[in-house]
Amino acid sequence: MNKNSFALLIFTVMLAITSCVNTEKHHVQGVRFDEPEDPQPIVSEQNWNAVPGGINVTWGNSNKRYHKEYIPQVTQNNIHFLTGWRNERLNAQMVVWSKDSLLDLNVVISDLESQDGTIAASAVKSFFVRNVIADEFLGGCGYKTKKQETAHLVADCLEEVEAYNMREQSARGIWLTVDIPKDAVPGNYSAEVEVKAKGENPKLLKLELQVSNRILPDPKDWKYQLDIWQNPFASARVHNVELWSEQHWQSMKPSMKMLADAGQKCITASIVHKPWGGQALDHYESMVKHTLKQDGSWDYDYAIFDDWVNYMMNLGITSQINCYSLIPWGNQLWYFDEALGIDTFMVAAPSTVEFAEYWKPFLGDFKQHLQNKGWLDITTISMDERPLEDMKAAIKLINEHSGMKITSAANYAPGTSEHVYDLSVESRHILPDDVLAQRKANGQKTTYYVCCSATYPNNFTFSPPAEGVWQAWYAYAKKQDGFLRWAYNCWVEDPIQDTRFRTWPAGDTFFIYPGPKSSIRWEKLREGIQDYEKVSLLVKELEEASTPEARKKLQKIEKVLAEFEIDKIPEEGAEKAVLKGKELLAD
Repeated sequence: MNKNSFALLIFTVMLAITSCVNTEKHHVQGVRFDEPEDPQPIVSEQNWNAVPGGINVTWGNSNKRYHKEYIPQVTQNNIHFLTGWRNERLNAQMVVWSKDSLLDLNVVISDLESQDGTIAASAVKSFFVRNVIADEFLGGCGYKTKKQETAHLVADCLEEVEAYNMREQSARGIWLTVDIPKDAVPGNYSAEVEVKAKGENPKLLKLELQVSNRILPDPKDWKYQLDIWQNPFASARVHNVELWSEQHWQSMKPSMKMLADAGQKCITASIVHKPWGGQALDHYESMVKHTLKQDGSWDYDYAIFDDWVNYMMNLGITSQINCYSLIPWGNQLWYFDEALGIDTFMVAAPSTVEFAEYWKPFLGDFKQHLQNKGWLDITTISMDERPLEDMKAAIKLINEHSGMKITSAANYAPGTSEHVYDLSVESRHILPDDVLAQRKANGQKTTYYVCCSATYPNNFTFSPPAEGVWQAWYAYAKKQDGFLRWAYNCWVEDPIQDTRFRTWPAGDTFFIYPGPKSSIRWEKLREGIQDYEKVSLLVKELEEASTPEARKKLQKIEKVLAEFEIDKIPEEGAEKAVLKGKELLAD
């Protein structure tokens, strides 16, 4: 053997040893999720034996859900391109599959490097996508039984664990969020994404990121009127802590901070017991104690209300306090009767004397309390989806005895809605342009909402992810200020396993999971809100420029916005219009 041949042999042996060391040396311990099995049989033959052994991985689509039982129908793609503004969060998704079990499956991401700067790897977070049970639309609102034939698995919950033990013959989505630093140097960045598992050869993917010189404002400064109702009572049950105890406040903090970081503007406060009856698993209790004293006067204790508002404001939600409800479902008006020593209620419709006698003293006292706290200008009395005649009576009472702002989720009613400061209409009942313009000139807010009655666009567990992004584009296209949805965390019995509820389509009652754990639905909703902010800033800039070139660009924007029509979703889906919008922003 000559000298060169001997050197080549030594190099080959050392390379083999190094490769073995690299594939065997792991510092992370994998976990396995306690996931339900799919209630539905596999619909087609899955020939896992034809899949190459070890790790199979490619960049996927963040607008798709990858089922754990199916071989992904994807084209191998080792490079993923993202474009974003500074201070923006971007989403991406990989999908891993294997015919073999993969122990300690994990992702290692390098720093993102450009010619002029570096974005630390810590700006990228990875999540393994957990599968949960969902159902179908099934007519929307109304009582449902948990039927086996309509139940199925969907990939939705995002688990932030270092490593995952993946069973044989399965697939798994891996979700990435990229938070571009506000001070990042604009330019083109690259990072290596290494997917590893114990005893397997690692696979390398590449992430390419183009960072614009533009800066997205912080979420607290976003203009989008995001109003997702919070349920602290559900948090107490799920975390098994005493209501309003120190443990309760601590357990809620991460989830409510996640809400604030999405640009949430409104604090949901309950000022009467069961404002929505028992519609959720955990009904809302009053944050204000109403006491009918023995002498017939009323006394109000605002301690819990004040603690809740201060708590949420300290987390960054400071724009609006929405107080529910002057017209509770069932017209039950609860109070503590000092003479009897019990909590009781009366049933009184808004047009009755009893209704007025219950609320008149409260409205005056509450207004004074809010003035003392410095909160009067940002507080609204709220009512939702109530009969028009009831709304008229309640609005008249509020105007006469407090003059406070009013919030309502209801269809537009000329002669009544003018009195509503923050009006949210159902997604298919958008107001005429002249009405919207007049409301804007009056300093009023106009948003839209979706709930159990809308097949699409929606935020059910089974809704296509792109619909969450689409919703914000639709708000801009229809000259709305933002979006309302009734439930951020009205959790069902065991949401991490089964997202179905007794009366509405799966996922209707919550966006995030206990932990808190984010979801594909939540991240896509947030993504759309960022798009809304970007379009708003660009349009403002172009309108102020008032040049021929600027007018051409505005026409391009209007053409894309015209694509966001609900009636187009059944045929085209939401993703088509969203991608056109993304291309516009990246252009």
